[in-house]
Amino acid sequence: MTDINLFPHQVSAPRNNLHLLSIVFLLFCVMLSTPVKAELTTSGIKGTAAATTSPDTQIPVIKSQSTETKSIKPDPTKTQLTETPLIETQVSQTPLTKTVLNQPDLSKDVEKINAAYWLRKLRSALRKGQFEAGIVRQKGEKTESYKWLHGVVEVEQESGELQAVEVEQVSQLVGGVGTMIRRDNTIALFDANNEPYAVNGNSIRNFIPPIFYRDAGALIDSYQFVLVSKSQIAGRSAQLIRIESIKRQTYNYWMWIDVESGLPLRMVYVDDTGDVVEQIIMTHLSVFNAPTPDMKKLAVMSLPNAPLAVAPTQQANNWEVSYLPKGFELIKSDRHHVSISREVSDYYLFSDGLVEFSIYVQRPLDNFSSPVVLTDGATSFVMIHADSIDVTVVGTIPPKTAYAIAQGVKAK
Repeated sequence: MTDINLFPHQVSAPRNNLHLLSIVFLLFCVMLSTPVKAELTTSGIKGTAAATTSPDTQIPVIKSQSTETKSIKPDPTKTQLTETPLIETQVSQTPLTKTVLNQPDLSKDVEKINAAYWLRKLRSALRKGQFEAGIVRQKGEKTESYKWLHGVVEVEQESGELQAVEVEQVSQLVGGVGTMIRRDNTIALFDANNEPYAVNGNSIRNFIPPIFYRDAGALIDSYQFVLVSKSQIAGRSAQLIRIESIKRQTYNYWMWIDVESGLPLRMVYVDDTGDVVEQIIMTHLSVFNAPTPDMKKLAVMSLPNAPLAVAPTQQANNWEVSYLPKGFELIKSDRHHVSISREVSDYYLFSDGLVEFSIYVQRPLDNFSSPVVLTDGATSFVMIHADSIDVTVVGTIPPKTAYAIAQGVKAK
């Protein structure tokens, strides 16, 4: 998958454990906000499928006050960001089979019982819709606000012919990483503190998992799709689709899809106890019949050139991942210097299309008390010492799964 990535690097050797935790927390925050500038190619790291269940490993959880995330119960009265109470109707579960999901055509009658209809409607809205929306990501008591713009604009070419150009813009309203702009398969980042740059990608990886821009049927072996009855969100009718992890190695993902536009009105990560650990809410939505002036500007504005793929180094192919949740594949790998310490780290990115995690392998740190486990909403940070190396796993996975992955990294 070739989408913009938001994870960077590692930490330098601390003098004591207290200093280590402060640096680790700083690293954790940076990993959640800094994109990778180059498009990276895959090296030959070896990964094997996981067992049917995750190892029952007890791990200590060390939480900094600023990273601690309280569980958000799926209580309708707590969804205040929508400005309208969330009204749940009676649930009628309908599991989605692989055969149904891959049907080429779905009638309106099937709409009432088939999650595939709504996932196709979602994909069409994400690719072809003309809209502007406000987005709020909620992690416990913390919130992040975004402006999201998408459209398809016909641009006249040198030959005089009109060509449809897909444009998308995601801007964090306060702080964050600046503004990301996608035009077809080029994604550019504009930040007031850095020079703009671009990468190749077909979706902006932020609050919408990239699998929904493609075929969600790729998840059918790892997740169960359940169609639930409709709800009201901000006065709009929404269809709830629950995507449940079969092996409980990843979070469950619930999505409320707007009946009229097909766009996601609310998305939540739910753990195996039923607690909502992170949610994304659409606070307002404007749908247009034609491109707006802002969309037309994005279609013709000058963007940085995306670099060619970086050739992998042989040194980045030294590790084997013996535990890998079902459905995850290696997307990128590289060996690079860490921005904080300038030390070398081997970096690997894995994804199943719905969620992802990164692995960093580096030399051992001094005075490092293993393990360190932090959480920030649905994102886990696990750092352990194993076999004369330090392994860090960061991603949108439960901490227990991240810990099992870190333990499974061995030298070839």
